[in-house]
Amino acid sequence: MVLMKLNFRSLAFLYLFSFFANLLVGMVLLGLPLFAIHLGAGNIQLGIIGTLGSLAYVLFVPFSGWLSDRIPRNLQAGAGAVLFGALLLVIPFVPTLTWIYPLVALYLIATALIWPALESALCGFSGGVALARSAGWFNVSWSSGATLGFLLAGLLYSRGPGLVFWLAGGLSIVLGLAFSSLFRAAGCKEQQGGQTRSGSVYLLYLSWLSNGMVYFVFNILRNIFPRLAESLGFSSADLGMLLLCLSLAQTVLFVVLNLTSRWHFKFWPIVVALLSTFAGLLIVVFADSLAGFAIGFLLIGASGGVTYSASLYYAVSLESSIAGSRSGWHEFYLGAGAFSGPLIGGLLAHYLGPKSPYAVSAILVVILIFAQVFYFRLIAAGPKIQSSS
Repeated sequence: MVLMKLNFRSLAFLYLFSFFANLLVGMVLLGLPLFAIHLGAGNIQLGIIGTLGSLAYVLFVPFSGWLSDRIPRNLQAGAGAVLFGALLLVIPFVPTLTWIYPLVALYLIATALIWPALESALCGFSGGVALARSAGWFNVSWSSGATLGFLLAGLLYSRGPGLVFWLAGGLSIVLGLAFSSLFRAAGCKEQQGGQTRSGSVYLLYLSWLSNGMVYFVFNILRNIFPRLAESLGFSSADLGMLLLCLSLAQTVLFVVLNLTSRWHFKFWPIVVALLSTFAGLLIVVFADSLAGFAIGFLLIGASGGVTYSASLYYAVSLESSIAGSRSGWHEFYLGAGAFSGPLIGGLLAHYLGPKSPYAVSAILVVILIFAQVFYFRLIAAGPKIQSSS
């Protein structure tokens, strides 16, 4: 009955697809590092795995964004989901760690097909403030999916490593086939006067950089932290709960931001988000209990809710004719942070100690805050200088 009432050309179906797609991605984000550790991976190997996958994503996603402006978005996203699922089904059968590296790169190329197509499809349903709300609920859908995915993977992995990949792979194939055959996206609506603000493109660039920084931290937590968690005696369920905190806080902020437009076209929410990231990293550095780590993860996750919302909203709203391309660049900066985080974090953890990635990340966040405040002051001073001259 539910399927009969569901409009397959509606935003609700797009939200449903993004929920289940990222639920499966969340399962793999937890399951893969644990499986790699099972195959003998240390901090360096975990860093390489995260780096290779993110590099493949970063290199491919601008093309994927360009492509989503030119071919049916349902076919692109559906094909990505099918390819992602097929690759996951192979992972439980690999005998050595060497096979994991190319498989990770390929399945992240598959996910790079999915997200720009879904994000740019949003502007076919609404514009302006309504588009911000659509993007907000889209964010809630995929992040809540990831939240449940981490929890589900933590429970499944303890019963057998292969269960995570078999379940996620099979469901992804079914999901991709259903979406490609049933969903249809309209062309993007042109923005009406007053719905966006001229001269605000600098916020797009600042939010891209901030979101990249937050995902730098996210991917250190997702790829490098499992090794620290294992050394502290945390179970796979404990680790799943911590990663759930990361995604849950992000989801809650998506909901909160979707209830108000006061953060639109303002710089201060980006700074507050980075300060939250800094505070969370400090807690992770000094924490020695599961509860302490949970508080740090919640603060960092909440900051990701702000930076991701700003980055995606400005990408798809400021110029609708290139929404696909800009959503690709939104994913590019996100992926660049996700790419460099495990690489740098893995090296730091190996040579300077297991908590050094979080201390160094905190320093980088502070540098970014000062750089962005300086740039914002220059932008704000520009009109004053012109008017006085």
